[in-house]
Amino acid sequence: MATRASRPDGAEQGLGDNPLADPARDPLLDAFYGPGPAKRATKKKRGKGRQPLKDGKTFRLVTFSFYEEDVARLDKLLQEARRRGHRRVSRSQIVRLALRQVDLSQLPEEV
Repeated sequence: MATRASRPDGAEQGLGDNPLADPARDPLLDAFYGPGPAKRATKKKRGKGRQPLKDGKTFRLVTFSFYEEDVARLDKLLQEARRRGHRRVSRSQIVRLALRQVDLSQLPEEV
């Protein structure tokens, strides 16, 4: 069903109908934009989630966000540990040590 373009006074304009009004009639639609969503194969959603560690792997890479003052404190702890003779200590080791010492009973109601 083609729609006709008309002027306010009722007279037809140009081609008389809009060839792009009906997507089924548009020959360039698929050429330029590919098939519509109904024709595309749906991708399976990949849910990463937490997966079990593979055999032989003993750690998982995790990223944290820290405030600048927390990073400065961590760097000071790292420097102090190295000054005391722990030359090969890393930020990760200091964070792991701190995690082992956390007592949740001392956690304030609002953090």
